[in-house]
Amino acid sequence: MNSLFDFQLPFELSTGSNWLYLLQAVVFLWLGSIAFAAMRKVSLARQLAEKDNPAFAISYAGFMAALALVICSVIQSPSAPGLTAQSEFFETIFWTFGSLILLLVALLINDFVIFPKFKNRKEILEDRNTGLAVVEASGFLGTALLIRASLSPQLDPVELGEPWLTLLYFVVGQALFLLYSKVYPKAAGLDLHGELEKDNPAVGIAFGGSLLAFALLLGSAKMKYDALPTLIFLALVYLAVLTLARFAIHLIFSKKLSLAAELQRDRNWGMGILEATLSLALASLLIASLS
Repeated sequence: MNSLFDFQLPFELSTGSNWLYLLQAVVFLWLGSIAFAAMRKVSLARQLAEKDNPAFAISYAGFMAALALVICSVIQSPSAPGLTAQSEFFETIFWTFGSLILLLVALLINDFVIFPKFKNRKEILEDRNTGLAVVEASGFLGTALLIRASLSPQLDPVELGEPWLTLLYFVVGQALFLLYSKVYPKAAGLDLHGELEKDNPAVGIAFGGSLLAFALLLGSAKMKYDALPTLIFLALVYLAVLTLARFAIHLIFSKKLSLAAELQRDRNWGMGILEATLSLALASLLIASLS
């Protein structure tokens, strides 16, 4: 029992390399913040403090949280055998920088591919569109989940090499996000682009949560399967499951409840939170049950 009260210095605090990785992470967060502001062509202090822009804060927070997630994934991912400590450190710099670039590319994909009917920058900076900001933040976090999954050990050796694999999975993931953004409004009976352009936060929250749930499922599938046909098949299955999950709200509350009307007409952001929560809960239960 004496050991219960003995002081032991945690070995993590006495290892110099751990502090070096922490410093590296802080530097990349700083660089990511600068890059995000440059891509948006804004001053962070002006948008966050002077204009008190909640939409920009949500989008920026989502990007920074996504960047932190990929930095943690890179640091914690297993290194190739035989690497020296110095080589391992520079390898984490390479992967973190690459992941930051992919997140910035995801920002452009949001702007010009997933939502081509309006300008995201104008909607967030001028119109303070919090609904669109939530969707953007969810897209960043979803992309980070896919990057984290692509950094997991490969089940079967492939000839492309890990960097190319990460890029390939990123492209496939963004394509599946685009597919989800097309299928979701049809299944939900919503005018997704129209409602987001009208600054509807309820629709943004509902779709953002559902998109993040879809990304969770994709990331989980990638950690178990490397073959693209299998991943695409599972993505279609998960898309169908999440679509059917919306009807559970009718069964739980009332068959007379029109979720589309609550989100579009009434802008009921409470119902949007409910749909987002149920989607994330279902995704978590599926991952736990099928693991």
